[in-house]
Amino acid sequence: MATFIYILVSAMFLVSTVNPFEIDLTVEINAGAQDCFYQNVKKPVGIEIEYQVIDGGDLDVTFSVQAPNGRVLLSDVQKSDAVHKVEAEVAGDYKICFDNTFSHFNPKVVYFELVSDDDDDEDDDDKDWNFAKEELSGLIDMTILDFKRKIETMKDHLDKSAQIQHFLKNYEARDRNTAEANFQRVNWFSGVQVFIMVSVGLTQVLLIRGLFDDKSRVHNVMKART
Repeated sequence: MATFIYILVSAMFLVSTVNPFEIDLTVEINAGAQDCFYQNVKKPVGIEIEYQVIDGGDLDVTFSVQAPNGRVLLSDVQKSDAVHKVEAEVAGDYKICFDNTFSHFNPKVVYFELVSDDDDDEDDDDKDWNFAKEELSGLIDMTILDFKRKIETMKDHLDKSAQIQHFLKNYEARDRNTAEANFQRVNWFSGVQVFIMVSVGLTQVLLIRGLFDDKSRVHNVMKART
């Protein structure tokens, strides 16, 4: 019975403590283009922004964040990845842009994630815990504070594990795309070299045959020079 209640309350706590917004997207920025995304913020909050270029060209993009009042909060020029913490002090729509106008041929595939650290639901969580405190204290052999601390620690570990898995997945995708691009370049240059070698070989064969053919143009030219 106690184990069942532990699992049930753990699930309720994890659902109730989800951040107000946690967004991750993978987008393609066309060559010579700039794409912007907007995130609405209702009150001052901290936002953690992470992005990685996982495919395209030299794996770089120009990144910027603009506040609703037009002030540029941060800007990166032609970087492959970064993690930033932005303090959104003004309510409104924050503009997040990826600029690929410096590239004329290569589109870029970019993964980015937005996570807020707003604790807007903290009061509601405290009310829920206080409501269940008397009932739970008689069923489990630990205090409510100890129980809540364990759940918070578990949630932090799960969030960290998910974030690390996202990092590893994106790095693996970027390395795979780089390897495939190098493979295509090697094949292309190898094909060009083979074509040149075959062309030179055929030219040499035709020239040598022409030297021994009385009716060939090459024989006539060589005879005229001698």
